[in-house]
Amino acid sequence: MKTKNTFILGIGISFALVFLIAWSATGLGDFRLTLLPDSGPAWYYWKLPSVSLWATITMWVGYTLHQILCWYFIYKLQHEKHKIQSGRIGKYNAALLIVNVVFSILHILQTRFFYDGLAQFVSVSSSQYSVIAMLILMLILLNARRGLFFGKKVPLPKAAVSGIGKTHGYYISWAIVYTFWFHPMESTWGHLLGFFFMFILMLQMSLAYTKVHTEIKWVTILESFVALHGTVVALVAGQALWSMFMFGFSMMFIVTGMYGVVRHKALRITFTVAYLVMAVLVYSGILGTGHQIFQIHQIFWIPITLYGLVFVLVAIYKIASKLFVKKKPSV
Repeated sequence: MKTKNTFILGIGISFALVFLIAWSATGLGDFRLTLLPDSGPAWYYWKLPSVSLWATITMWVGYTLHQILCWYFIYKLQHEKHKIQSGRIGKYNAALLIVNVVFSILHILQTRFFYDGLAQFVSVSSSQYSVIAMLILMLILLNARRGLFFGKKVPLPKAAVSGIGKTHGYYISWAIVYTFWFHPMESTWGHLLGFFFMFILMLQMSLAYTKVHTEIKWVTILESFVALHGTVVALVAGQALWSMFMFGFSMMFIVTGMYGVVRHKALRITFTVAYLVMAVLVYSGILGTGHQIFQIHQIFWIPITLYGLVFVLVAIYKIASKLFVKKKPSV
């Protein structure tokens, strides 16, 4: 298939799967009646009050098989990428697409009959931080194309960037598949947006070594989608920190992402001013309620964390490259 046609088909399948989740979730009423009350940020509401044997077996088997197959086909793609014809997908791209669609349907069925996801056994933060680390990898890998701060490239260690380029597919695959099986396929707006995000990320993974995979506009959409998802989840949960997610992740676009897709300086200035004005209006209480202007420092929490971890991660890779990469013997 042509890459463009595959991409369009993948987007269509992603929407179809979201509608299938919403439809199938109408049969989850009996499970929902047993859920325990929410007890705070560290508590994951959407899990059964006690461990179920069959839910445990199906979730771990489904996750493990899904992950192993994704890693296997990514490995095959890495070693046979030269066989992919220009403008078309390769057989291992097709295999990844099929694997992701099949296991998405299996997860819908697993939720319908047994409900629980991996959240029954692992912490909420593990799912959140796995996706955050994925965003950090994207910042590092795109630094050479669009810069890190206002279009300015940061001189990151070449060995570290090279190592991340070679291994990022395996990590991002894990982050996607792990987060995908963490949640039951519920039909709240937060779940539906989150699963749509997972589906398009799976599509991105499946199109590795094709032109679409590195298309900067598409990658920026993926990178920015977390702002929408994080804001909606916080609003649905009634959390006052929804503004931190919205303005924090949006700042990442203003400072970094915009410089890969917006070419005109005047338009960049317009976006920046609009962002600042909106932030002031929200945090001053003029738009909405529950905010005070002294809380505006919250918009910096996410950017400071992500940008700081960029340098931490490349430092770790640089140290690892010195420890584990053998130097060629001198002649």
